[in-house]
Amino acid sequence: MAKSNLNKLILCATSHHLLAGLWHGTKLQGSQLFVNDESGQAAFAEFLTQYPETPVYLMADAVEEDYRLESLPHSSGAARQELIERKLNQYYRGLEYRTAHFINRETDKRRDDRFLFAALNNAEFLQTWVRILVSAEALLVGIYLLPMLSQVLVRQLKIMSSHILLCEKLSSGLRQTYLHNGRLRMSRLVSNVPTAANQLSYFYLVETEKTRLYLISQRFITRDTPLNLVLTSVDGDTKQISSGISQEQGLECTDVDLAPIVRNLGLPVNQVQQMPELLHMQLLASGHSVDNLAPSHLIKQYQLGKIQQVIKAATIGVTVIGFLIAGWFLKQALDYRTDYANAKQDTSIQQHHYDEVAKNFPQTLIGAADLQTAVDLDNVIASYPKSPRRVMQVVSAAMEQSPEIQLNRLRWLLTSDANVLDDDKSLIVSTPLSNTTQTNVPLTTDPTQLLELGFLTAEIAGFTGDYRRALDSMNRFVAHLKADPKVATVDILQAPVNVSSYVDLQGSTTDEQSTQKQPAVFKLKVILKAAEKPLQAPNSNLQSSPAGMPS
Repeated sequence: MAKSNLNKLILCATSHHLLAGLWHGTKLQGSQLFVNDESGQAAFAEFLTQYPETPVYLMADAVEEDYRLESLPHSSGAARQELIERKLNQYYRGLEYRTAHFINRETDKRRDDRFLFAALNNAEFLQTWVRILVSAEALLVGIYLLPMLSQVLVRQLKIMSSHILLCEKLSSGLRQTYLHNGRLRMSRLVSNVPTAANQLSYFYLVETEKTRLYLISQRFITRDTPLNLVLTSVDGDTKQISSGISQEQGLECTDVDLAPIVRNLGLPVNQVQQMPELLHMQLLASGHSVDNLAPSHLIKQYQLGKIQQVIKAATIGVTVIGFLIAGWFLKQALDYRTDYANAKQDTSIQQHHYDEVAKNFPQTLIGAADLQTAVDLDNVIASYPKSPRRVMQVVSAAMEQSPEIQLNRLRWLLTSDANVLDDDKSLIVSTPLSNTTQTNVPLTTDPTQLLELGFLTAEIAGFTGDYRRALDSMNRFVAHLKADPKVATVDILQAPVNVSSYVDLQGSTTDEQSTQKQPAVFKLKVILKAAEKPLQAPNSNLQSSPAGMPS
């Protein structure tokens, strides 16, 4: 099927025969000639059965061709098509094979569109072959005029003259095609070319003069217009003809050897010598698009075939895309399944690690919320340039040895004033007791040296009214603080004295008549020794830095 799509049949019909060539891509595979009689037509019908569903291109080389140059108002879309159809009906009403070839836009203010309208005035020689194509249900792509391909040939030869008269010796006769700035204006075919070599120069000269007079009458050129006569041949037999015309008529003649371009196109030179139309057919097979003369009903089968091919290609494309998407989803599902299995395995491993850690995790009475608060507090403290960590470590070490002590408040200060007072007014703060103001080391009096202070407010947990026991607990706690090598001094600012109005000062400290007991609250002032690297005050304004630290 793929090879069949690359094949194409190129046909060239004249009044006497039909030349059929098979191309695979742009390579000629072979050609066959069919005479325009009953036997030739039957052979052609048999020939078509060998190439079903192969696109067919039909080229006409006829004597009865008509060309008209016309300007139309510039338009586009449906309006342009309507103008063209109206003009074609005006010129060629009743003719089946006709077309409009766009040339260019004029340069005046209106900028009209210039068209070359062309048609076959007599298509009887063509109808026979067309009927055979229709009967065989061949995929006819279009019907084209051979001079349209001659225009392509001039572009391939890169001849840049403004006025060119191209002379081509074909199997059907001598074809003379006039081109203005490389665009087709008219073409005429002269049959019955003499075979004698001594008559060719005169024949070419006479026909060239006829064509020149016709161009002048149609106002394509004037008598003074320099006309470049281009003679083409494969075997070089037009050199003498072009030389003779140049001498007798004074025309500029260019002799073109087509052998190099024939070889570049991959055509056999000997076959082109016998059938020069093969060169034009090769240009058509190479993809050079020219205007189509065929009516829509003749090329309907090919257009339907193209639509079917597009639908098939789209179906295949959608199917492939569907499979790709399905494969992608399948891969995603497998990846998700693998990820789920890996996550499940990781969760199992983490659960096992958690269980192992939980077995050896120390028991604590502190709730999870309190632990979270402690962690958050530690993170905040760590963000400070100087933190109360040393004070908290000292207090924590002493509390571990006195579990009955409950810390209610801790205020930490960096100050150069050792006599600074606490701002807590909830308790009655007295002067330090005389028997507790002993210091472990002498305090510095340097105003630039910062002291690290801590004000503690604590109470005796589970207090039952035994104040003597409470005082003993406080004294032990103070002793533990003083024993820490980081501590310089510890001052008792308030002792756990019972201030309840229900307690008799003369009675026992465990008097059961007191139904309401105040908590045994005491307050201490702790001053730490200087660290290894003394903390220097950044400026004279830094006298104290309050940092309340409730626990």
